Amino acid sequence: MSAVNNLAKKLVLKRDLSPEGRITNYKGRIRQALAAISANLTKLVLLNLLMVVACAPLIATYFVMRSQEAAAVAGLNFSTGIGVGFGISDDTLLAIERIYDIRLMGYGLAIFPTCLLVGLFASGLYYCCRNMLWNTKVKVVKHFFRGIKNNWYKFMLSFAWLGALATGFACSLITVLKETALNGSANAGWWVLMIFIGILALLSALYMMVGQGMYVTYKFKMKEYIVNTCCLTLLMILPALIVTLFFSGVMALSFVSIIGMFLLVVMVMIGFSAFAMFNLAFSQYATDNFIAYLYEEEQKAILKEQEKQAKQRNKEKKKQAQKNNYQGKKKKR
Repeated sequence: MSAVNNLAKKLVLKRDLSPEGRITNYKGRIRQALAAISANLTKLVLLNLLMVVACAPLIATYFVMRSQEAAAVAGLNFSTGIGVGFGISDDTLLAIERIYDIRLMGYGLAIFPTCLLVGLFASGLYYCCRNMLWNTKVKVVKHFFRGIKNNWYKFMLSFAWLGALATGFACSLITVLKETALNGSANAGWWVLMIFIGILALLSALYMMVGQGMYVTYKFKMKEYIVNTCCLTLLMILPALIVTLFFSGVMALSFVSIIGMFLLVVMVMIGFSAFAMFNLAFSQYATDNFIAYLYEEEQKAILKEQEKQAKQRNKEKKKQAQKNNYQGKKKKR
């Protein structure tokens, strides 16, 4: 309990940007997010298309790599001996090496700029989803670009870090797969690097699960965002871990052929917008239970103290008035 109190004391308290009278102890955040999605489905689909456009560098790189892979192995021989006297010619290992080199270069160059562009667009998406969650007016184009204007640097900093981790993890994974395919096993250093980056990515995902929503619901300095997000993540570590692992599991399913095709269709239609809405709902759940609650309690304590001081001043004024009245009567005598 003392650890919880110590973390709570480090939170920077401030009222959020929501309209006056918003319910902060809302029960059923999943139901709230689903209701917001249902009420704004068309707008969310349009916003999702913008997010798909943000992924254009990675999508283009994927198709370019496919064509380059086909060209790289076009002239190679994969037969292990055709008839007597033709000898043995097998370029399988060379083909594997070329394919993995193409993927290493492609993903190494495409992931980071794609993450930056996604971060830029996400600042507008989250701003619009915030208004939908608060049941306020949303004009897609107007509020999307207003969100970018107000929050672009916060999201791009987060997604730059995420892009660096994603690039490092992808490159180390491809290298491990390449060395395993060519030599039977990969260097231990690559395994250690991949696992280390994976742990950093998990911790960063926990941070972003709380922090992304806070960027558009509160107005703090960047240092205050970081402090509050770290404290809230620790305070909500179990729910944050469950939600993060759930969405990570959904992403992992995208590598399963049939399910992957279904998830791809969902992502193109509404996946980004739906994730942003659920992420905002969870972030609001965390901030409402700590920052909003403690801020309201602090304001009540301040108001109570002000009322107490006002009563004390009134009491002193009455005493002074009685004293002055008594002295005036005494002089008349």
